[in-house]
Amino acid sequence: MAALAQAIAAGALSAALLLIVLLVAVRESRRWRHSRLARVEPQWRDALRMAIEDDPRAARLDSIGLLDLPYFIALWNRAAERHPGDAVERLGTLLTVHRLDRRVLRLLWRLNPRLRVLGITAMGYLREPAAWQRLQKLARHRDPVVSFAAALALIRIDSRRALDLLAGHIPERTDWPIARLATVFQALGPAVVTHSLVAMLLRRPRPGLERVVKLARFGHRERIATIVLGWLGSSTDADVIITALDYVDHRTQLPWAHTSAQHEEWRVRTAAAKAMGRVGGRDEMPRLMELLRDPVWWVRYHAAQSLTRLEGLEEHELETLRAEARDAFAADMLGQALAEMRWT
Repeated sequence: MAALAQAIAAGALSAALLLIVLLVAVRESRRWRHSRLARVEPQWRDALRMAIEDDPRAARLDSIGLLDLPYFIALWNRAAERHPGDAVERLGTLLTVHRLDRRVLRLLWRLNPRLRVLGITAMGYLREPAAWQRLQKLARHRDPVVSFAAALALIRIDSRRALDLLAGHIPERTDWPIARLATVFQALGPAVVTHSLVAMLLRRPRPGLERVVKLARFGHRERIATIVLGWLGSSTDADVIITALDYVDHRTQLPWAHTSAQHEEWRVRTAAAKAMGRVGGRDEMPRLMELLRDPVWWVRYHAAQSLTRLEGLEEHELETLRAEARDAFAADMLGQALAEMRWT
């Protein structure tokens, strides 16, 4: 028994000593890595600066080892992000001259997600067609960071082709940040994104429609409106109707808003009030006054805001409506809207 206890104690001591040795080794390895990067990074920065400002073929760049490559590519990616346009092409030439482009391409097959994303991002900035098939597969990856990086890279390589390819994924990938996608769509412009947006809208994806609608504002409004307004006569889905009402921008389309003002869903009534305020005139006043007595605060608020925006309705008339309102909530809300109108 005593011998067993001694053996266990000795084993525990050995394990503790081994752990200490490993921790020291890791710390020293990190210290060595930081020290080495501190020596080589200035040369990397000089090479990147020369590539951007002068001649990438004349930039001096010593051989980059396997362990150093991720750090260099991270630096290269940041330079490419900060210097769009021709500078990115010159940065790409720097990689090609020093035969780093093929090494970066191989990162797309690494299991480490960080290394994958570094390679994916660089391939996008390089607009490397040889990476297309692999990026297409990675855009379907379950990891949202990897898949979204691959999607962005595809868009940078060939935006129209990539958007057609991704049209089926964008509504479904709720783990892709919609704000980042919106920035991309806005930068690409209506001429590039409209075709894919139309394809997504025609599918009317559920779930995912709200994501497509948020992006749709970056397409050609006329083409988008033609599709979306058609939903008003063919759908009973509240979210679809709300979306369509946002595209009501002509008096001839107001009958849809009039009908929607009676909808059981308060969000639809709110959207109807907004539409009437956007393009309506005096004829919409009775309907908005009715919405001003709605039990839901947001409906009343937007009805009051829309009343102050109706074409041809003067401020003194609104004051009269407020004074004669039989409903106290309606009078208070209209008074608030008038006060806000005067402040702006």
